[in-house]
Amino acid sequence: GCNTGSADEQALHVLSCDAATGSAQLVQSVKGVQGTTYFQLDAAGRWLYSAIGEMRGERKVGSIVRFPVADGRLGAMERLVELPCECPCHVSLTPDGSRVAFAAYSSGTAGTVGVDGKGLSTYVFPNDAMGPNARRQKKAFAHQTFYLTTPTAPRGYWLGVVDLGCDRIRFFDPETMVQARVSDITFDPGDGPRHAVWSKDGRFLFVVNELGSTVSSFAWRPADEPSACSFSRVGKWTTLPPEADVREADGSSRDTKASAIKLTADGRVLMASNRGHDSIAFFDVDTATGRLRLRNVAKLTGVFPRDFELMPDERFMVVGHKMSDEIQVYRFDRDACTLEPVGDPVPAWRPLCFKFKEI
Repeated sequence: GCNTGSADEQALHVLSCDAATGSAQLVQSVKGVQGTTYFQLDAAGRWLYSAIGEMRGERKVGSIVRFPVADGRLGAMERLVELPCECPCHVSLTPDGSRVAFAAYSSGTAGTVGVDGKGLSTYVFPNDAMGPNARRQKKAFAHQTFYLTTPTAPRGYWLGVVDLGCDRIRFFDPETMVQARVSDITFDPGDGPRHAVWSKDGRFLFVVNELGSTVSSFAWRPADEPSACSFSRVGKWTTLPPEADVREADGSSRDTKASAIKLTADGRVLMASNRGHDSIAFFDVDTATGRLRLRNVAKLTGVFPRDFELMPDERFMVVGHKMSDEIQVYRFDRDACTLEPVGDPVPAWRPLCFKFKEI
């Protein structure tokens, strides 16, 4: 998936990847799509859910859409619902697969809608606790949706939304978007949280902080009552090597910003990308405590790695060099936490999201 604004309106692509050799070949480009931002495949791999942005006169409007998936190809786009905001920067599917959740950055809007396009519900974050970064935290900015699974939630899970502008994560009922009684997660002023991922056992939440170029770890403590549930901070670690870890006066990282965060399948290696420094940081995860240890910061061959993904057997990594307009495959050495480019890059307009489906 690629950023909005593609001049040739071909910003959603299918690549055939060989997990044994790391080869990647373009096999399809969907026409008539200017950009899909992030997307998600359903559990059966039959539908790809995403968002698009279009102009209505002078107004930017976002819509939730989906594409059928069959035989390793994408079919015609189906519009589900037009949103009361711009194109979301992130979408996800609820754990039961019944709803699409979205976060729209500029307007600070988050919400969900049924996979049939019905039952749209939204929430607009208040501009009540902006961080100290005057350039990047002028207001609330909704950046990602994810899920907190707990039996105390009415539907078995809460929807979490990461707010970069106000240094917080807030939780909601996924159908009504009524704020949950679970307390907000708060970050150090100026961290600028971006994306979150759960540890394999669900005990720890790891969050990559875009503005601080760090990863924060929080321990989840469930309780019988939602209001008694809590998160406690475990620690925070830089995603940059010591020689590059230079801070501006407001605490942000100079000339670089962290973006994607992922875990290996066993949950023992955490990875985060640095845009500007153009690298992937690798951490060992202490699965008992949720603490991290920086292993290596591997430099990349391209510019601005907004997103990346390991191939299914985790021998290779696919990275989107957004500002190089290319996709590059790297050989991943798990023991050394290093990356080695494999083959030539695949041209693509500002790539920013990858999902694998085995066929």
